[in-house]
Amino acid sequence: MSAYRTRLGAPPQNLDDDPPLSVLMTRQLVGVTSDTDALVALRLMARNGVRHLPVIDGTDCRGLVLERDLLAHIPASMARFPAAPPLVTTFCRAAPVLRATDHRSTAAERMQATGVDAVLVTEGERLVGLVTATDLIRSLAEAAAPRPPG
Repeated sequence: MSAYRTRLGAPPQNLDDDPPLSVLMTRQLVGVTSDTDALVALRLMARNGVRHLPVIDGTDCRGLVLERDLLAHIPASMARFPAAPPLVTTFCRAAPVLRATDHRSTAAERMQATGVDAVLVTEGERLVGLVTATDLIRSLAEAAAPRPPG
């Protein structure tokens, strides 16, 4: 990041082309509770076309379940425990939490630092959205697209 700041002469947060997460985030979230069967979670992901599920207990968000973790571990865990699929808590990861007013560059930095390809977005204590690496790429591609004259 320091080379980027040096080249620009200003941190990206100060630039008009570093939008707040409120513009990028998915607001209609699909989530699960910690006692959800991992196979049910995987089916829910497939049905809704999502790769991340917030894990919610009451009013608290415990983290995220990532599709890649379920796909990597469910076959092995099913071989060990064929009678009962594991619960999503087995796969729940801590995820970066940012505010809706934080910027795209902050989300990218947190994803890179944590190795989790999504950030949870909150307003106060309330979960209001999710931003994924795909959202960041889409945003950057749209910003780089040529604009029609006029």
